[in-house]
Amino acid sequence: MSKYRVFWLVFFGGLLLFAGAMVWYTRQALKPYPANQAAQAALQTDAQVQVRAVPYGWVFLPQGPVKGGLAFYPGGLVEPQAYAPVMRRIAQEGYRVALLQVRFNLAVTEQGKARQAIAEAPDLPWAVGGHSLGGVVASNFADSNPQVKALVMWAAYPQNNLSGKRLPTLALFGEKDGVIRREQLEAAQGKFPQGTLKETIPGLNHAGFGSYGPQRGDNPATIASEAGWDEVAKRTVVFLDQALTAP
Repeated sequence: MSKYRVFWLVFFGGLLLFAGAMVWYTRQALKPYPANQAAQAALQTDAQVQVRAVPYGWVFLPQGPVKGGLAFYPGGLVEPQAYAPVMRRIAQEGYRVALLQVRFNLAVTEQGKARQAIAEAPDLPWAVGGHSLGGVVASNFADSNPQVKALVMWAAYPQNNLSGKRLPTLALFGEKDGVIRREQLEAAQGKFPQGTLKETIPGLNHAGFGSYGPQRGDNPATIASEAGWDEVAKRTVVFLDQALTAP
């Protein structure tokens, strides 16, 4: 075999090896945190909440009267089903909750996804919300869609400067959060809408807003999972009642 042919065999072999390595790395980098068993169980319909799979994700419907809607973006690289336990709790209190499914489990790839959920029930007053990266995307959506009546941010802060907006906003944080960077959060304090309600849940960590297990860089929670979900849902519902249904 000639040196010329050997060169090209080695060259193309190296290209194939590089391409294979890049595919493996991309799959690893985009590997999501999977929803655990408690989250899967929360996706089942029961006497209090009807859960339906829809083209944009899942919708949680209370069996009684509906007070308003919440379209929710999941955290970055987290399977959206992981938020089902809290979504169900919010729906039980009379809210239509749309849990959005986004490409590659990254809300930035489909920032307008909430429009599909809102379009299904346009007569309801709607809030948008999200966890971590999903909260950032929710704030972007609220900034550019005036039909949104309220914003819910869990372990997140706005990307854009919303300080000139009079948009009812809830910013929930976990006391034990080890993922959100404190210096960035401090720098973003002036970007929240006017009158933002900021609350910290004792013992809750970053992953505790969902049901997907430990997250890299996070601190251990000192509150039980169920108790954490109860607290997140309770504070969110109290806010929604005030922002969407109060006269």
